Amino acid sequence: MTTETLTAPIAVPSQALGAIEVARDSVIAVCEPLAGFPDCSSYTLVEHTRRDGSGGGVFWFQAVERPFHAFVVTDPWTVFPDYSPEIAESDAADLELASFEDARVFAILTVPRTPGGITVNLRAPIVVNMARRVAKQVVLLNDEYHTRHLMSGPIAPR
Repeated sequence: MTTETLTAPIAVPSQALGAIEVARDSVIAVCEPLAGFPDCSSYTLVEHTRRDGSGGGVFWFQAVERPFHAFVVTDPWTVFPDYSPEIAESDAADLELASFEDARVFAILTVPRTPGGITVNLRAPIVVNMARRVAKQVVLLNDEYHTRHLMSGPIAPR
């Protein structure tokens, strides 16, 4: 593929974001499908922009294949500075991680229809090897984290 082909935009009819375009070289392949979405193998990260134009540390992990769903994700250390995830060596191998510093970790947020009550899944984050453009949702070895930690703090998609 040529450089022009790699950066050519892909049209994605996102259920959450409407019609968007993403660069081909921003696509991230998942090692195994995320739970409940067996036919999706490719995603991209789209920064959530607030009405005032700021980012706020929230992203959409947007599927680039049908059904074009998106997960709201954030860097878990933004909300839980003491977060200390331990992943299995087999997960690190699947992600082709030489060291944890090569990874970027995202926690999935659950945003209820009513304000407040946003929870974050610290037990099963999405780990991305940004250099290799490969990701996997992993279940952590340490058991002090849960799938629905109540989130309090400045990050909230608006």
